[in-house]
Amino acid sequence: MHIPRFMRNVNRVLTNPILGTVAWLVPPLAVVHHVGRKTGRLYRTPVVAFCSDAGFVIPMTYGRDVDWARNIIRANCCELERRGHRVVLLNPRIVGFDRARRRLPATLRPFFRAVDFPGYVLLDG
Repeated sequence: MHIPRFMRNVNRVLTNPILGTVAWLVPPLAVVHHVGRKTGRLYRTPVVAFCSDAGFVIPMTYGRDVDWARNIIRANCCELERRGHRVVLLNPRIVGFDRARRRLPATLRPFFRAVDFPGYVLLDG
């Protein structure tokens, strides 16, 4: 399951600009800072991100072909802003639930298994 495609545009135009102003303060929300692979522009995308000893995991609620994920994979890095701190993350890769499971909070694993998102981005700290 993933969020319907038309919601991408709604969120890009309406929700993301609003949420982006506070997402970096309210975990598990965070802001991914990335560079456009075609435009070279700097972008800020609010996401849900979970931290583990190995790095971060971001559920891909809109599918595997979202621009922010394509941008960070092309650049092989990004910065994640959370709780007022920015960290550089490397080696982004898209994986399925089985590979992402260990980086997700144990209490939320049954939820993520049930919703069956199309992928997760793993990032190393």
